[in-house]
Parts: sequence; structure tokens; C-alpha cells
Amino acid sequence: MKIAASILLIAGATWFGIAQAADSEANAVDQSGSIKPGYFSPQRKAERAEDRALEKRVRVALEKKGLNMTDVTVIARHGKVILAGTVPDNTQIQLAGNSATSVGGVVSLKNDLDIGYPGN
Repeated sequence: MKIAASILLIAGATWFGIAQAADSEANAVDQSGSIKPGYFSPQRKAERAEDRALEKRVRVALEKKGLNMTDVTVIARHGKVILAGTVPDNTQIQLAGNSATSVGGVVSLKNDLDIGYPGN
């Protein structure tokens, strides 16, 4: 239960950091409280679909290398990828980073994986 809560906390904090770092168009509401024109446009929908596809490609690449994805979260936004969660040992952290950067479409990688111990 602690691991699941930790992963959700890390993923939430990581996603919040990505959203804050993104350009101002990432927020649906402007300073006056109105929804920005074009926020729900087909272009934004396509961008979100591209992000989901990149997340999937990275997950598949990590699984093919034998990485245990049970406690790993992949977040992508505009080619920027974050790996968060826990893996059994340091070699898997390095393997995950190397594998993720080799995926087409990955512009940058933030590897926030930590070593997790059984029962923690």
C-alpha cells in the first residue's frame, strides 16, 4: 500500500512539474477564468494522442529489455519523458534510462526511478 501511495504521489508531483514547465497554452483557463480559445481543439487532441503513444512506445521498449514495469510510471509531454517509480536494483535504473532514450520521439528524459525493496 505504501508503494502504491508513493507512486501516485511521485507521478502526481511529476505531472504537476511538467504542467508548470509547459507553455501557457497548457492551462485551459486564462487569468480571467475563461476557457482559452482552441484549448479543446483537434490539434490539442492530436498532441495528447501523440503523448499517449510515446508513453506506450517507451513502456514497450522497457518491457522488451526485461524491466519489471509493475512499479514504474511513464509520463510523456511533447517528447519530454519522465520515468518515475521503483525498480529492484541500480542496473535496471540505467537500463530503463538507456532504453527510453533510444525510443523515437523522445526529446529529453528525466529518470526519477529509485531502488525499491520488497515490502517497502
